[in-house]
Amino acid sequence: MSGIMGAGLALWSSVALPGCIGQTAPSAQNGGTSSSRPVATPRQSDRSRTYDLDTLATSIIKVNGHEVRVWLARTSAEQAEGLMHVPAEEIADDEGMLFVFSDEDLRFFWMKNTITALDIAYARADGKVVKTWRMPPLTLQSFPSVEPAMFALEMKAGAFERLGLTAGTRIVIPHDVFKASR
Repeated sequence: MSGIMGAGLALWSSVALPGCIGQTAPSAQNGGTSSSRPVATPRQSDRSRTYDLDTLATSIIKVNGHEVRVWLARTSAEQAEGLMHVPAEEIADDEGMLFVFSDEDLRFFWMKNTITALDIAYARADGKVVKTWRMPPLTLQSFPSVEPAMFALEMKAGAFERLGLTAGTRIVIPHDVFKASR
């Protein structure tokens, strides 16, 4: 996601952290909040981002029984950058970004500087999806949550169809993700 607009405030995503050689990715055995898999090489997108993907906290969520590894966008700066500048090859079919907000509110996202088509699902605090969209790359069109949402999940376009994720689906979000919301 290249941009978020929420509660009338527009933010756009073009930020990322420097490379994180030697960082680790999460382990499904420990709930996805710690890491066990070393990340050895920087990503191509690291050169254009303020926050390298591998420097972001991660977790494992469940969608219709499928595990999805997510990067957590918890700060306004991380949320503003989202998945900007990240090519589709750097996002696995079972990966995405979960935007974690401190409350339920109307949310609006756009795709400025986002070069990969994405699916987005807005979900309430209980994980129930209230709206989904397919967002084309590099557009300033706004994609609203329509109803108040606490989370937004972005994955490569087509992932939601494969997972059966639609409005009404409940995403299982680990408790530690809630504690991390700011």
